[in-house]
Amino acid sequence: MGNVLEASLYKKKTKRFERIADISREFSGAYCGSSILGVTIFGVVENYARKRELSLEILRYPFKDAELWAFAFVKKGTIFLCVNSELAICKQIFAVAHELYHIRCYAEGIDTDTIRTGSMLESKVVDEAAMTQEDLEANAFSGLLLMPDGLMREQVSLYGITRESIGVDDILTLMELFALPYKAVVLRLYEGQIITESKAGEFLKYDSSYISKRIELTGKAKQWQMNSVGIEYFGSLLDNLEFNSENELLTESREFTDRKFLEEIKASFHKNG
Repeated sequence: MGNVLEASLYKKKTKRFERIADISREFSGAYCGSSILGVTIFGVVENYARKRELSLEILRYPFKDAELWAFAFVKKGTIFLCVNSELAICKQIFAVAHELYHIRCYAEGIDTDTIRTGSMLESKVVDEAAMTQEDLEANAFSGLLLMPDGLMREQVSLYGITRESIGVDDILTLMELFALPYKAVVLRLYEGQIITESKAGEFLKYDSSYISKRIELTGKAKQWQMNSVGIEYFGSLLDNLEFNSENELLTESREFTDRKFLEEIKASFHKNG
């Protein structure tokens, strides 16, 4: 199931991982609160943009490519976060938190180049090898933000999950609670020292078909394996365009250029897909 452990920031650069953990906690305190995030991560990104006075549009559209999770870019001063709605919702959630780290780096002047040139999250960046140091950090940030140590330990205790007897179905329970993919949960348990590296390695040996069968049999985390195809969303772009058009607030040339811009964005989904 990929080289998740060896490719993690926790394994490669422990001290930097600890710094990202601090950043995640600070970010949660300022923009999230102390509850499990799950699908509310979309609202967290919007809240961050609002507080930082950033122009942001979140777009959800099927890319027709299971390997491509999300991408972000800046155009005309607006940040566009584009998410593959054909993916399982749990992967969309992880992808949004990953791209949020890139947006944060841009907004705080840490690295303005990544999303200016276009940040792209593919499955190999999550499962095998991050393309850049910032991607490596973004993966760690995503896991820490969505499954923070305190809440992870709390839920492990509440559900009677023990280090000695933890099994695959316990991983599914945590997937259900935190709305995260299987590998992300295993990695967080390892990072949080709830399971050993060897135990994490054992869990990662199970192939995806076995995990899918257990999900189907137990019903655990099943809701997060569904995609959101059919719920295409183009942020405020389409709404604003239709409102302005219906109320004759646009010249013909402006309406034409705005519609052309929206079509270009739609086309970029297919191009990147």
